[in-house]
Amino acid sequence: PPSHHLPNTNATKVLFLLVAQLIAGLAQRRAQRGETNRRDRGMAAAMTAKQVKKKLRSRIRSMLRDMPVEKMKQESRSTAAKLFETKAYKSSKALCVFISMPSGEIDTSTILAQIFKDGKKCFVPRCISKTEMIMLEAKSLDDIKTFPLSKWKIPEPPQNDGRDSAFDCKELDLIVVPGVAFDKEHRRCGQGAGYYDRFFAKLKEARLKQGLSMPWLAGIGLPCQLVDEVPTDEYDFTLDEIIVG
Repeated sequence: PPSHHLPNTNATKVLFLLVAQLIAGLAQRRAQRGETNRRDRGMAAAMTAKQVKKKLRSRIRSMLRDMPVEKMKQESRSTAAKLFETKAYKSSKALCVFISMPSGEIDTSTILAQIFKDGKKCFVPRCISKTEMIMLEAKSLDDIKTFPLSKWKIPEPPQNDGRDSAFDCKELDLIVVPGVAFDKEHRRCGQGAGYYDRFFAKLKEARLKQGLSMPWLAGIGLPCQLVDEVPTDEYDFTLDEIIVG
């Protein structure tokens, strides 16, 4: 047959190569757009969660500020009584608990008194930076009375007087956790600085190296602090239990 009727194999290969490159380019651009869209959705969700938390904190703080002192004390005692009845508390040998702010927060004085009465080892928070805290031993209510006050007017244990740290306590089996709001899925909205979530992350890492599991995390609050849903992000720890009076 005449030569001009024969297929040009080189031209065909080049054409196939160009088509393949075009398809690959289109697929790559779609993937990049998809990744960008996913990232944008993730950022939008994070921003939304942050905004929702901000509004949630404002609403609950307002309710706590407006609560009559006697009602807050009564509900605090009720929450404490429920905590004392839990298996986690009854079986605990060493625990972390927070010392309350002077106002606008559940009163933990009843809990602290019972811990010392029951002979359990007690650790309380000390902030060491704007975002980090440690838990150091408090030996008695009289010991706590000697603690210097933080900028929030909360007694904090001295850091350099040889006190035991919760990080080194293998018997630590319960952490009583504060929060602004909680939900029934055991999610927590804190004050916003991230102290507890960072503490949990470091404690988890330290205990993993020692072959130890995390202590039981029990959030405590007043009835008005239990809400339908608390938005969370990847850094938020979910608690094991929520106790409200």
